[in-house]
Amino acid sequence: MIGYFQDLFTNVFTPTVLGRLWEGTQVTAAVTLLAGVFGLLLGLLSALGRMSGIVPLRILAVAYVEFFRGTPLLVQLFILWFGLPTLPFFQWDSAFQAGTTGMSLYAGAYFSEIIRGAFASVPKGQQEAAQVLGLSSFQNFRFVQLPQAIRNAVPALGNQFISLIKDSTLVTVISVQDLLFQADNVVARTFRPFPVYIGIAMVYLVLSNLASLGVNRLEAYYNRPYRAAR
Repeated sequence: MIGYFQDLFTNVFTPTVLGRLWEGTQVTAAVTLLAGVFGLLLGLLSALGRMSGIVPLRILAVAYVEFFRGTPLLVQLFILWFGLPTLPFFQWDSAFQAGTTGMSLYAGAYFSEIIRGAFASVPKGQQEAAQVLGLSSFQNFRFVQLPQAIRNAVPALGNQFISLIKDSTLVTVISVQDLLFQADNVVARTFRPFPVYIGIAMVYLVLSNLASLGVNRLEAYYNRPYRAAR
């Protein structure tokens, strides 16, 4: 058993390999964070579009959400990476750019429904009371609807973000040099798939647990006023 682990760190997890895996971990984190941020912006815009009284905006938002929620992420990545560059005057600067764009569009569709549901959960009576008190539409949105919608949305948004960490493995297929991509290269050189894939599984587990911890902290922060009111 001792010899087995000595062999792992001598022939598999060498300093060079660990450096490559660390680079892959940074790429995975970057793809996930960027997709989370841009996806959140797209989700907010899409949710507002679906709640808008402007029919073209509502139709556009519905089409976006239905397409990206109703088709596999892998197919979406193939369309972006292999399909779009066949069109005239279009070219990606890198696989990372295409992968991040695909993940953002995919995440935004799910975030949109979460955000829309969070706004819908705010009682209508509170909005009507705000109007009676003389608040403008913007003040109603800013001080009445938005704070409650954020609190309602945080748990579901957090869960979706954690799922995004695991979904990010799919960008490997378009040659984004993430953690799984680097692990595949290590396996191809060492022919030791079990320890390598177990190792990166532990890395994904750590990333997911760190994200879960952050979500729990965020939930506690937005729940503080309600605990104080009790």
